[in-house]
Amino acid sequence: MKILAIGEKLFEEKITPRGFAIKSVGSEGVESEYSVTGEITGFGKAEGIKATNMGTLCNLVRPSGITTGTAQGIMTTTDGDSVVWKLCYAGKTSGTGGRLTGTVTFMTMSEKLAWLNSTICVMESVGDAKVGTNLFYEWS
Repeated sequence: MKILAIGEKLFEEKITPRGFAIKSVGSEGVESEYSVTGEITGFGKAEGIKATNMGTLCNLVRPSGITTGTAQGIMTTTDGDSVVWKLCYAGKTSGTGGRLTGTVTFMTMSEKLAWLNSTICVMESVGDAKVGTNLFYEWS
């Protein structure tokens, strides 16, 4: 029996933070919201896809450095197709950046990208305040 069934790499994204706001500070940690933009390249069954991405993340960093949150956004391919996505994640932060992992679901009206409607990706992200990389693997 496979416990963790991570499939092929579907996307790689280079992200740049664009905006940041502290929403609250309390004993549970610091709650923030930030926006990112990115450039996406497809691999495997997503080979040939090039897209730009915009998203907003709602994040809670606990005093321990553990972070949890949700995000949502939209990617637009160079062909003009749009895909909205949602992410739920957890990770760890440090003074120089952080790492997180989560699951991503997609929704699109594009016939060409309709296969994404039934796809779940496991995403791994590594970055700092200036740049980051997101890797998306199909979960099967």
